[in-house]
Amino acid sequence: MRHPAAIGVIGGYGAVGSAVVRRLHRAGVHPLLVAGRDRGRAEALVAGLPKGGPDVGALTVDLTDPDSLDRFTEGCRLVVNCAGPSYRVLDAVARAALRGGADYVDAAGDDPVHHLLSADGGAGRWVTAGRAAVLSAGALPGLSSLLPRALAARATGPVALDAYVGGVAPLTPAAAGDVLLGRGPEHGTPAAAWHEGRMRERALAPRRGVRLDAFPAPVDAFPFLSTEAVRLARATDIGQVRWYTVFGGGRLAEELAMAWALDSTETADLVTAADEDVRRHGAWYGQEFQLWDGATDGPPTARLVLRAPDSYELSGFLAAAAALRMLDGAITPGVHFAADVLDPARVTEELAADGAAELEVL
Repeated sequence: MRHPAAIGVIGGYGAVGSAVVRRLHRAGVHPLLVAGRDRGRAEALVAGLPKGGPDVGALTVDLTDPDSLDRFTEGCRLVVNCAGPSYRVLDAVARAALRGGADYVDAAGDDPVHHLLSADGGAGRWVTAGRAAVLSAGALPGLSSLLPRALAARATGPVALDAYVGGVAPLTPAAAGDVLLGRGPEHGTPAAAWHEGRMRERALAPRRGVRLDAFPAPVDAFPFLSTEAVRLARATDIGQVRWYTVFGGGRLAEELAMAWALDSTETADLVTAADEDVRRHGAWYGQEFQLWDGATDGPPTARLVLRAPDSYELSGFLAAAAALRMLDGAITPGVHFAADVLDPARVTEELAADGAAELEVL
């Protein structure tokens, strides 16, 4: 089933993609195309949507076949990419969208894709074509930058920020692949902190058994200054940023450390370790941001706390929000990170009303 000028969601039956499709369908966006290699799964998702809503179809698309991608994108005005792992997909879908004359939203993408699309004047080709690409429209990165920006905007002179992001959740094979490859200078620097306009390496140590409002149990927090955190510090002019990745269970952290030590790209053991953590501790996800306004003495001046059952629904929320802003014409042509072009206050308000998470500003 093909539609002219459709909004196509690649990987639309996956954990993130299905969350995007449900939100766009609820918002009345049409025509919608749910695309991926498994047409049966796409058709099952379409069949499960509320009746009487906007027109939705299913389509087989093979990301490894450029002709298949081109046939898909030529029928779209907007392509939302929720397929993974991102390190394998890279810029393939984005480039097909540009060739087909479509705008593009990626729930992942991150710095490696931004670099690929921007290299050798590539960002200019999007501007010339009048098309926009929005990357990192997920829970992390994405919401993890928008939420602290909203918090900082309420302050008179934000000077320091501590961030804790993570939890316990099952991993899809695609997500496990992205976790494995989420290291190296294009992603961030372990144990580093942002201090007075520059990165300080080996500045922080892991924190064990930390109690935070975003998480239902004590967690282990490992310092990792992501490239997203650096962009956040520069955009808000916050002088000190300490960023931590949170693990609520021990098995995934152990397995991930082993995989990195062996330089492994196999995801099965990571998926198993994450499942073991879920069986022992339950599934939960959180983000907590602590902000100091004016001075770093004493406790934080303000906090934003997010609690959610998992991160996939949050990624679906933000990718759908970016798609809706794109359809509204609110995003200018070019290659962007979601946190740079979405309004932090509006996103925070919409998330509070969405039901995907519980939000508190303290």
